[in-house]
Amino acid sequence: MRFTVLKINLNEGKVESEELEKEGVYGIIDYGIELHESLGTHSIEPYDGRNVVVMGMGPFSGSALPGAHRLMFFFRSPLYGTLFPSAMGGAAYAFRNVGVDFVTFEGKAEKPVVVLLYNDGENVKVELHAIDLEKVVEIWRGYRGEEGVYALTQYLIDTFGGRFDFEYRIAVVGPASLNTNYGAIFSQALRKGKRLVGSEDWAARGGSGSVLLRAHNVVGIIFGGRPRKREFPGEDVANFRTAKAIVEGVHKKPYNEVVSEKTTKYRFNPKLNTGGTFGGNYPAEGDFTPILNWSMPYIPKEERIKIHENIMKHYWEPFNEEAIKPKHWTTCGEPCPVVCKKYRNGHHVEYEPYEANGPLSGSISLRASEISVHAVDSMGFDAIEFGGTAAWVLELVHRGLLKPEEVGLSGRPEFTKEALLEKPVEASEVNAKLVAELAHRVAFAENEVARIIGLGKRKASVIFDERFKDRLDYGESFKDHAVFTPLGEDGEMTPTMYWAIGNYIPLPIQGRYWTFYQFGVFLEPEELARKIIASALWEFWYDNVGWCRFHRGWMKPVLRALFMEAYGENVDMEEHARRQIKRLIEYAKKAGYGPVFWDSMRVIDLVAAGSEEFGNERWAEKFRLDKVGTAKEYLEKVLDAYSEELGVEWRL
Repeated sequence: MRFTVLKINLNEGKVESEELEKEGVYGIIDYGIELHESLGTHSIEPYDGRNVVVMGMGPFSGSALPGAHRLMFFFRSPLYGTLFPSAMGGAAYAFRNVGVDFVTFEGKAEKPVVVLLYNDGENVKVELHAIDLEKVVEIWRGYRGEEGVYALTQYLIDTFGGRFDFEYRIAVVGPASLNTNYGAIFSQALRKGKRLVGSEDWAARGGSGSVLLRAHNVVGIIFGGRPRKREFPGEDVANFRTAKAIVEGVHKKPYNEVVSEKTTKYRFNPKLNTGGTFGGNYPAEGDFTPILNWSMPYIPKEERIKIHENIMKHYWEPFNEEAIKPKHWTTCGEPCPVVCKKYRNGHHVEYEPYEANGPLSGSISLRASEISVHAVDSMGFDAIEFGGTAAWVLELVHRGLLKPEEVGLSGRPEFTKEALLEKPVEASEVNAKLVAELAHRVAFAENEVARIIGLGKRKASVIFDERFKDRLDYGESFKDHAVFTPLGEDGEMTPTMYWAIGNYIPLPIQGRYWTFYQFGVFLEPEELARKIIASALWEFWYDNVGWCRFHRGWMKPVLRALFMEAYGENVDMEEHARRQIKRLIEYAKKAGYGPVFWDSMRVIDLVAAGSEEFGNERWAEKFRLDKVGTAKEYLEKVLDAYSEELGVEWRL
């Protein structure tokens, strides 16, 4: 397949265009792996300018099919230590008009720059506009009544928007990218130069924004151009009738029926009378919902059930009243019948960020959590990573292992099950306020402890263990209160917000959905390994072609036919994915980031308690006799089976 690559060297201010045609390159991850292997980036630090960030769209962006317009970013993660993909919903709908498939950012500009990528109808234009860091920080601190990524987005609209008579989109980073390893890239759909309420989206996981800013000094990217029709060498899937016929030919059902049936959860589920990830997940998870820094193993089930009842009353019901009933629904920026973006009070409400910076962090009042979530988003954090970190910090303060004044907090959290049972709204207001304060302290590195927290829980724990060793019990570590999936000596990733055993397994990609993330089940190690691989093979493809995974139910069986019809490519989907995952594994090992045993007692407790809670009595009995030894046995068996099935060496 043929792709056009725009190469931007920030160090030299040089731009080159390249036509790429190579067997086995079908999408963004394929190209990113090739590039990082050829540059040997496994041997450099993640903030080296040679850690190329690939930004690109998939081969079906420009088609008439919904979900095909995710903008992907691919880079070496400063948090997890190895190559990582991050997805931004809908943004490729504007990017497709630039007229290239991939853009690479290499080298570091002398000053922070805003990159303009646009097509004037005849040529692709690239402009680099320098902006003093002091000016950027000033904007982040406040511009036209907003702060952080929202302020910088508005500033760029005001500064550059008047130049364009075509639709464009802006992606920016916030102060979290300057001072932490888990900064994100933010973007919001624009209509006639105005931000579309509820359409916010992020390329967040893995520290994409941190690499973009600290390795390349890019603070913003503006992209778009005059409308362009994508040319497909085979069947014209930009034509709706043609694309529709392919989908119906595979599913043997009417197109509208197929898409509607397979995306019910994300649009509106009449059985639950709600919609979106927020609406669907809380009723489903019940007392398995992560709360109080993953302290579910230490709270009796009957009390967790009561806390969940409070979550439903103070979190879920207001969401339905204020977002679902008035139909405050929109898209991520591309035409899509699913309208999965549910919003209230002017901001998108989705499960993962509201869970991580809500119940996990001790807030189960929606009105309280909107304060914490908006602060975290404004600062430009990966909201999942930050929420996991904030929950850990609040517990540390609650336990006395850190002092509020050391962290820069105005008080102590209400971080107990009793608080959530007896005074849920009041406790939530206290905790959410502290999470918002912490977001500002860490994003702007306002004190030494906040700067250390910006490294991530695992790296920070090493420093805290030494600095505050007199506060620890014998054998205790700050890590023991943190939940992360470890990789190598210092790699880490906060798992997605499900009590799912597959979320804790050290894999070449974690913290996204390249695993078996079903909560409430405890499988035999061999079966878990098989299910992890089965999931990863297709999650690879959704990211590789930049397709929204909310559409996976109908898209998965169609993808091979689309490659054949639109490009004449007969792709062995699973075999190709296996080959690429093997390459990701080899890269991770070269970089020194292989699988390791859990070095957090909280994670071990989540796995051990899961065996009993989820009904696997054989393993539960083994855990009762020897918790740590059994945890090691289980993880070894999972990774042994994973290695055997994939034909790789990815073992403890």
